[in-house]
Amino acid sequence: MIIKTKRSYTSQRYKQLIDYILSDKGRADQQNTFTILHNLKSTNKDEVIQEFIENDQYRKKRSRGVVLYHEIVSFHPDSKSELNLEILEDIANEFIELRGKNALCFAKPHIENDNIHIHFCFSGTEYKSSKTIRLDNTAFKSVRINMELYQQKYQELDSSIVYLNKWQKNRLMEQGATKQSENEFQLKTRTGKPSKKDLIRALVSDCYIQSSGKEDFFQLLIQQGLELYKYREKINGLKDKEGRKYRFSSLSLGDKEMALLEKNSDRMLELQHIQKHKEKSRFNELER
Repeated sequence: MIIKTKRSYTSQRYKQLIDYILSDKGRADQQNTFTILHNLKSTNKDEVIQEFIENDQYRKKRSRGVVLYHEIVSFHPDSKSELNLEILEDIANEFIELRGKNALCFAKPHIENDNIHIHFCFSGTEYKSSKTIRLDNTAFKSVRINMELYQQKYQELDSSIVYLNKWQKNRLMEQGATKQSENEFQLKTRTGKPSKKDLIRALVSDCYIQSSGKEDFFQLLIQQGLELYKYREKINGLKDKEGRKYRFSSLSLGDKEMALLEKNSDRMLELQHIQKHKEKSRFNELER
């Protein structure tokens, strides 16, 4: 799944967003959907909007203060035949629990085409509180990983796995870390210190675990002051600040590990393209 977040800074957006969430053309009748009214008392649209506006009065007023979060959980088209309302609602409730269980939230799925997704309107602060529900990048990444771990209870949705599971990456890296050369082992035994290659390997391992795809992995390496090098037009490894080269395979990153990053990158790009196209089309329709 892909999880996207957008921020809005005016209370007028509550009505616009809730109207948009309710606009899915794929629901032939009201039985073909579900609505989650988390920490909301009313089922009437206008009263729900008013509850959001009233709760926003608790927010500390500052310039560029976030009034609401519009978040979207979308699935790969190949998962459409396996998705049903029960699964979607279960996943939606889990997302609310992880993302903002103390906030107000209005959620509903859009099922009008192959790109099935769920929209969430979260209040900017917790219920009757000035405490914001803002998450930094690390915390939001944790939500994404934990949602994907939760999704694994539905094995039929494997096409929608995008964010590589941390446990899976760690396992691959731990397996590769045992493959040290005899020279490295002897050096560590004599000095009691890790070799330069050990330090590079640990740094590469951290970047691998944090990355969401191959390009992200390469960017993280560059940010650490490392330089990529190519062999036969293929990025084959990296160079440290002294110019010493290290092949990825010698740093516990073999074909299997790199293929996992490549697969993740391709799936991420595909889902982002589909989501962007569908969202743009729907917003254009609403503006007509």
